[in-house]
Amino acid sequence: MSLPSTLFIPLIRAIATLVLVTVSTCAFAGQRPNILFLLTDQHHARMLSSAGNPFLKTHALDTMAKSGIRFARAYVSNPVCSPSRISMATGMMAGRFGVFTNGMKATLPAEVHANSLGKLIKGGGYDTFYGGKVHMSPELSPLKAGYDEYCRDQRGKLPEACIEFMTKERDKPFFAVASFINPHDICFAYNARQPDRKSMALVDDLYRQAQALPADQLPPLPDNSAIPALEPDAIEANLKLTAVTPAKLIRKDYNDRDWRNYRWIYCRLTERVDAQIGKLLDALKNNGLEENTLVIFTSDHGDMDGSHRLASKNVFYENSVGVPFIMQYKGVIPAGVVDDKNLILNGLDVLPTICDYAGVPTPPYLLGRTIRPLAEGLASAARRPYIVAENNTGRMLRSDRYKYCVYLEGVIRESLVDLKNDPGEMKNLAALPQYQPVLNKHRAYLQQWIVESNDTEAKAFAIVPDWARLPFLESLPSFPPGRR
Repeated sequence: MSLPSTLFIPLIRAIATLVLVTVSTCAFAGQRPNILFLLTDQHHARMLSSAGNPFLKTHALDTMAKSGIRFARAYVSNPVCSPSRISMATGMMAGRFGVFTNGMKATLPAEVHANSLGKLIKGGGYDTFYGGKVHMSPELSPLKAGYDEYCRDQRGKLPEACIEFMTKERDKPFFAVASFINPHDICFAYNARQPDRKSMALVDDLYRQAQALPADQLPPLPDNSAIPALEPDAIEANLKLTAVTPAKLIRKDYNDRDWRNYRWIYCRLTERVDAQIGKLLDALKNNGLEENTLVIFTSDHGDMDGSHRLASKNVFYENSVGVPFIMQYKGVIPAGVVDDKNLILNGLDVLPTICDYAGVPTPPYLLGRTIRPLAEGLASAARRPYIVAENNTGRMLRSDRYKYCVYLEGVIRESLVDLKNDPGEMKNLAALPQYQPVLNKHRAYLQQWIVESNDTEAKAFAIVPDWARLPFLESLPSFPPGRR
């Protein structure tokens, strides 16, 4: 079965922009690095003490950030577990396979499966390991997707299994994926206060601890805890359609103390997974592997953490779509760098980045880019003008300053936020006449994305600016400039 031609970048653009990856150079001449890919679940970008959060201590991830680079503008391709993970595994938007939310069955072309992350790196001569949460299509289950070893445990046993794999004697480099479930267990926080609802012992215990604390020992409500006046209708409508998670109830049921308990529990769960990550980083150091191992850390999506009186994910607010992204490769990636300029889309960028360091060519149909030049501080690295996220309700486009969202349904179908002046996303500027030029520019960007990524679903609901025509769209900067 051949990959449908609609999935390819137009041939002329592929020829113009594709530069084949060459074997990476590293601290040890002639040797490719080991690669450790760390993944957490439901971990928003501000849930790091190194990102300025005073309510938790993420010692391991802070140490990693001090030893490498932290990208402060990293986003997911879809703020839901399964589509986000499918995207990272394939380097493509999961919507192209018919997956926009959990529970949707993926239609994965054979060529995409053959060029998934595990198979590419395995084919490049690496020993491979996958541990922890998968939550992808059957074709991407680890033992079918290029991984030599698979550990199902997502919590306590995962660090030891990963360490055992990494420290084996071998004559080739290793690629290990450690996919931790937490802080995703925050999803049980609502149930912990309801004796008749199914919960879990860990979260029940944390809830009791939080409830016993005086209020001044709990995190306060976030500054943007209010619901914006012109919030798009699709956000509330989607909450009502949510069948499994308590997200549809939590917005109306929680009082201020409930939210503060929730935020305290979320911090403690994040600290627990940070400690597990610390075991892996310590093992690299203690076994002489630290200097020749690239470590990449990110998450599949965030958590609303009380912002706009929301919990969980699947919305385009910053806490849901924004995730941590840290890279460490001692002696190669400069230490202690915070990049707050470049836009990273982990769903599209993880695969080409790992392939770049592994010396493995990437498929020519990918729209993502290797982050290696940015991580290593190359002055010539180009900045992309925008990134796009999708879900079952609509599309989000993030440019350097603004965030534009358009939704399938509702009276208020669009939002435009100036993230420079309104980082809490409280003011929807889409209806203001003075912002019409900015709105039209972002509508045009989205039209360009629809064409370049073959987003056929969005063609039906995206709003075309009155003055946008194909010649104008062709004059816009391409989505993946500087791709290598």
